[in-house]
Amino acid sequence: MKIQCPAKVNLFLEIVSKRRDGYHNIASLMAKIHLYDVLDADWAPGGELLFEVLPEDGAPAVPAGPDNLVFRAARRLCEAACVKRGVRLALTKRIPVGAGLGGGSSDAAGALLVLAKLFELPKGAKTKKLLFDIGKSLGADVPFFLQPAAFALARGIGDRLKPLKVRHTLPYMILAYPAVAISTAEAYKALPKAPRSDVLTRLSQLDKLARGLEKGRPLEDLSGLFFNRMEEAQIDSLRTVEQARAILEKAGLSGVRMSGSGSSVFGFAASHEEGKRVLARLSGYPWKVFLTSLGG
Repeated sequence: MKIQCPAKVNLFLEIVSKRRDGYHNIASLMAKIHLYDVLDADWAPGGELLFEVLPEDGAPAVPAGPDNLVFRAARRLCEAACVKRGVRLALTKRIPVGAGLGGGSSDAAGALLVLAKLFELPKGAKTKKLLFDIGKSLGADVPFFLQPAAFALARGIGDRLKPLKVRHTLPYMILAYPAVAISTAEAYKALPKAPRSDVLTRLSQLDKLARGLEKGRPLEDLSGLFFNRMEEAQIDSLRTVEQARAILEKAGLSGVRMSGSGSSVFGFAASHEEGKRVLARLSGYPWKVFLTSLGG
């Protein structure tokens, strides 16, 4: 069996508060995009869990050991479902690592979804809750990739999700990864605490953005409401991100923002032709650049 594991971007990301367990409460508008890792799953001889990663297009190698989220997700589901047969998983890696695109979380969700089918687990609330509970224990973004909606408001640690139905045709997007991996934990540690009044203002901004998308307003009219608090983290790597944002803005893209904790930067083109022109213009930079769109 095969499953596509989409990347995501954060059109909006505010850090609401820090929790006692060390996590942060967030308010985010997350969107899947048409950039995918691919995960193959099959039965294997014996009773072992076999996993390999197949990098593509010069993507950095990702360890395939027991700390990999795909391996951990598969092992937990095998244990929960009492599966004793051998399983083989092969991940073709296309989403850049440490890029704020949720690739690892998406791959873990993909493993849970494809193995649930391979194991022929019964469809329904019980299996859905099992997958959700395993996913949440692996990472805050995994629940977003377990649910089918392309857009969702995320609150709590990212596990409280409200799907959004976006009716308007969405523009093409340029996604640039400036070859700098940023640790999410490091970024959170280096983030100054924002004044409460500013956080409340930003949350009101998120409400306007969500309502506008649900009512079918063009994304280009709403791009001024995009926001990412993580851009304020005081780490050296963000200088590269700031430079990338400036270059995308100079190229004429709208709504340019960093995704997640970085380092990927995205912006929207007025047409596919403009997107191709910007893509060619950015080919001289030592980055990975994609012409894609929302709604993966």
